[in-house]
Amino acid sequence: MIRLLLILKVRNFYIKVFPILSFLLFINLSFSEKLLAKNNKFEWLPIGFDNYGNITQWINLLSYKSLNKDSFRMQMKLVEGSEQILGRLDINCRNKDYYLRKNRQMSTKGTWNSIKDGSSFEDISQIYCKRTDAASSWGYTTATKYLWDIENPPYLASNHPGDWVTLYKNNSSEFRYNSNTQKKSDYILAAYFYEKKQSLKNNPYILRKSNFGWIAVSCKTNLSSTFRKLSNSTEGEWMAPKPGPLGGGASLIRKEKCYE
Repeated sequence: MIRLLLILKVRNFYIKVFPILSFLLFINLSFSEKLLAKNNKFEWLPIGFDNYGNITQWINLLSYKSLNKDSFRMQMKLVEGSEQILGRLDINCRNKDYYLRKNRQMSTKGTWNSIKDGSSFEDISQIYCKRTDAASSWGYTTATKYLWDIENPPYLASNHPGDWVTLYKNNSSEFRYNSNTQKKSDYILAAYFYEKKQSLKNNPYILRKSNFGWIAVSCKTNLSSTFRKLSNSTEGEWMAPKPGPLGGGASLIRKEKCYE
């Protein structure tokens, strides 16, 4: 009899406690999903380096926000002394300038600066200004649309089947392309490999920078567009077409493939 009473008490206890535990478990799972979703919106990409190769600036590509027809905003992380601080970067694509404000910093006059050639801010602008009404100011024109408004590659260039042909190799750089190219109406689509040796100002070692990629080479003029994908979380973009030097990779692909 006593044992039966104990069993009934235990059963009644679980009947009362189970709904509470289920509710707490549901709340915990919901919170975890929200936290995971929030964390997935942060992927810091290094874009700034000092003379020793140390990272000094990061940008969160997933934080992209359109401000108006000509401008956009992204979150940044900066190094100041021994600390990392958050900030935000506003870029005006038509004026080709930027505004960088650290968190909790009051707005002041004279904070807009011109985007310098070769800077990390120019690199970001060349990709994301394509989404604005000022795209033509960055080379995305109607005349060159056949090179930059094309389908994204379906896979990595390094996985492209075919033979890799060395077009040039010297003491400072090397360029190869995959002979399995595709002839479109006005351009050649090709996979390539590029390696460049470089040295930093205060670093005695020679660094090798290499990359596989995709290139669309015009058969009408001395222009080509490369496909850029800054991180795995972004889709990638065909860049604004640019002229290349004689004897360069694009020039040699054009000579080999456009006039077959």
